[in-house]
Amino acid sequence: MRMGLARRQFLTAAVVSGAAGAVAACSKGSTGSDGSISLEFWTISLQPTFNDYFNTLIADYEAANPGVTVNWTDLPYDSIEEKLITASAGGSAPDVVNLNTEFALTMAGKDAVADITAITTEEERGVYIQSLLSSAQLGDAIYAFPWYASPNIMIYNKSLFETAGIAQTPTTYDEAIALAAQMKSSTGAYLFNPPTLYNLFNEEGVDILNEDKSAATFDSADAVDVLKKFKAQTDVDNIPRTEWGSWDVELRLFETGDLAIINSSSASVARIKDEAPDVCEQIGIAMPMTGASGVSRNPLMNLVIPSKSSQQEAAARFALYVTNDANQLSFSQEAGIFPSTVAASKDPFFASDTSTIEGQASAMCAQASLTSADFSLGVEGQSTIADEVNKAYEAAIVNGDDVAASLAAAAGSVNMILGR
Repeated sequence: MRMGLARRQFLTAAVVSGAAGAVAACSKGSTGSDGSISLEFWTISLQPTFNDYFNTLIADYEAANPGVTVNWTDLPYDSIEEKLITASAGGSAPDVVNLNTEFALTMAGKDAVADITAITTEEERGVYIQSLLSSAQLGDAIYAFPWYASPNIMIYNKSLFETAGIAQTPTTYDEAIALAAQMKSSTGAYLFNPPTLYNLFNEEGVDILNEDKSAATFDSADAVDVLKKFKAQTDVDNIPRTEWGSWDVELRLFETGDLAIINSSSASVARIKDEAPDVCEQIGIAMPMTGASGVSRNPLMNLVIPSKSSQQEAAARFALYVTNDANQLSFSQEAGIFPSTVAASKDPFFASDTSTIEGQASAMCAQASLTSADFSLGVEGQSTIADEVNKAYEAAIVNGDDVAASLAAAAGSVNMILGR
């Protein structure tokens, strides 16, 4: 069953912008004198839309695991951090918590969530797409079970490609840059709009921070070369100079025929169909463009286990259950998001409706998931650091300042944030 636009956008928003953090103290869940276990499970903004799904999921788990009770609490985006901190301070932190990757790794940096490699086997972790599993990895430790996601795909205007005489969609940014002038001169439209500089550096394999997260490294020679490569195109107006990574701007340009490609989630297809049906008739779907890393962006939701939980192994069993192949597939079917396990991503369900553009987008999202990652740093204040990285774009591309100097200034600001 395909989901409606409202529900799909609900989950897409949850993946892209959901944020939660906690400093765990001790577990609210408990073990009874008779060996019974009570687990506290917290999620972000899933009620009431998915009440039936989760109530059934939990009931099935309790039936298969006598003596285990799961208490489900759902909290909104704007209160979960405060609630978790308060619960922790009061000695009642939950056992399994839904966090996005940024906050999962921030909490890992505070030793507030458990390393799941200590409480799961390699075989159990092997079901996940490894690039998504490693999104929550610091050193040899992994701090989250990957759950649902919203991978990027390429949505392109076939009519503009035909007019420009471009037979194949580009697979890399280098290929796109080589074709940008041809598209612009033939159609007046831009071929693509780059992502934010923070995301672009991740896709191009430019390290934002050093290995121990103590210093900025994105003012390297490689970073200078990447930014200069894109600046050369903005200088001659072959790609946009402003609003890199702005989803709303890209959609507006695409819907007016002024942009040939957007890298975005499948939810954009439904929005284009609603807002610009004539353009939607020209849509084609392909794998997203990538940089030198070969990895595309896939904002991810995870499950973590607070490090002070007294029931970490029981919590891990439940987290594995929620995120296993079968349950990830069923949640994808219910909610219209995409799984983080290999088998579920390859399930025929995602390619069962390729006669429609929405079905083609679904199939491509599942395929793109297999070579995707969530671009997180694993440090507190990631959004502030990303803002500073993007200021180098503003300086070098928008204002025309020297590229190396712009990157050096932004790196200096990040080092100050890191306390250097």
